[in-house]
Amino acid sequence: MHRAAIAAAVVAGSLAIPGTASAHGRTGRVAVDYSASVTPLRGSLARAVAVRVYRADLALRLVALGSHRVVVLGYAGEPFLRLGADGTYASRSSLTAAGLGLVRAGSGTGWQQVSGAPRLTWHDARLRGLPTGINHGRWTLPLLVDGSRAELTGPITRVRPPPRWPWLALAAAFAAAAGLLLALRRPTLLRSAATLLGWICAVATIVVAGGFAAASTATEESWVEAANEILFALVGVAFLIFGSRDTRALAGGSLGVLALAVGLTDLPVLLHGVVLSALPAGVARTAVAVMVSAGGATAVVGLAVFFDVLSRYQEPPSLERYL
Repeated sequence: MHRAAIAAAVVAGSLAIPGTASAHGRTGRVAVDYSASVTPLRGSLARAVAVRVYRADLALRLVALGSHRVVVLGYAGEPFLRLGADGTYASRSSLTAAGLGLVRAGSGTGWQQVSGAPRLTWHDARLRGLPTGINHGRWTLPLLVDGSRAELTGPITRVRPPPRWPWLALAAAFAAAAGLLLALRRPTLLRSAATLLGWICAVATIVVAGGFAAASTATEESWVEAANEILFALVGVAFLIFGSRDTRALAGGSLGVLALAVGLTDLPVLLHGVVLSALPAGVARTAVAVMVSAGGATAVVGLAVFFDVLSRYQEPPSLERYL
């Protein structure tokens, strides 16, 4: 009964955990809730093993160094991985290996090679978040290093999201400014404001896109998206520099729409504790908040300029047509 319960737990856990993949740590997400690390290895363990925890998805990467042989124990305490100079092997009889998709369940006994290199990256259930109400804990991975018992361990923390009132206050300030500009109904002031706000939106968009693209967790898709966002922002900047007064104002409004659209997709940085950007978390959050707040205000002001320009360029019907 005890083994059956363990097997059920392993199968259930494996269904909730992504299988192994070739690009762990790469993600399109911009923020997550947990931070985890490995306690620095010492002595003989440091000479035998290299380990890394990816911050994007808490995947665990283990490397056996030199001629050392490392055996990883599974959820039920059974050997499930063996890493050494001859490659990486998974135990065919291990429920953990089967649950992670490394071997087919019931495929027999012995070891099955899963990699020609002495390293593997996988999602381990022992490093998968914390129970509700608990914000700090430790994860542990038992090993046999050259036959001797050892373990990898480290802290895992649920990182609280930042307070939301600063971003709401910033949004309220930009909204109030846009409302005041619309109430004054001064075309020259609207054009100048749209141009200035366009510059703010362009800078914020380039900063945010560059920060996420430069992060170690960025995917190829993230790089393409960031390149497109930066390119569109730079085109808008060109119009801000070389365009006429009306063109600059309309370009500013377009940059506001771009900043708003991109900023809304990056809103998770304001709602989660860990920001997956190459920029400091505070800088990335502030830039995203500016994108959304200034982007919305700029889009509204730019729309007002657009209708004003449209009305100026519409010629009244000529009376000569009816004479």
